[in-house]
Order: sequence, then C-alpha cells, then structure tokens
Amino acid sequence: MALITKEGDQVGKQPDAPKIEFPCENYVVKVVTMDAEGVHAEVVECFKTHAPEMDPKAVSMNRSSKGRFVSYSFRIIAQSEAQLSALHTDLMSVSAVKMVM
Repeated sequence: MALITKEGDQVGKQPDAPKIEFPCENYVVKVVTMDAEGVHAEVVECFKTHAPEMDPKAVSMNRSSKGRFVSYSFRIIAQSEAQLSALHTDLMSVSAVKMVM
C-alpha cells in the first residue's frame, strides 16, 4: 500500500502490497472530518467531481462518542490510481477533513 501525503504525493510503496485491478467496483473511501457545518456537502462535492457515479444517499456516517468527529464511508467505482490520488488531494484540501483512507 502506498502512503499519500497531504499534497497527494505517494511516499514509500511496499513491494508486497496487493494490486488493485481497475476499474474496481465498490471501492471504499473513508473520510474522517471534524463535526462542522457544511463539511458533508463539501466532501460530497469532491466525490461528485472525481466519482460522479457515487450515490450520495448510500453514504454511511458515524459520529465519534464525544461528537467531535464524523467518519464517512463512500463506495465508488475506482477507475485509476490517478483518480484516487486526485480525489485524496481534493478531500484533504477541505479544512475540516482530518484523514482519508
């Protein structure tokens, strides 16, 4: 698995990492954000740009026990590593986003 910096650059690949065959249906992208006004809409806009087939109604959401964070799970059809890297970069540019997996 490659690690991706906040700028979207890949750092360090493990040679034994599983290979993803593209297109990959039901690819899960998890996003952890601060619980802030409008952040859900900003995150969905990123997905609409990079994975327009994603159904915004099929997103699962969980709040942390203290209510400070929200985690979202999005299912997309991953088309390429370039698509995933661009999506990661755009998501990390949202100020309330803390982690993208």
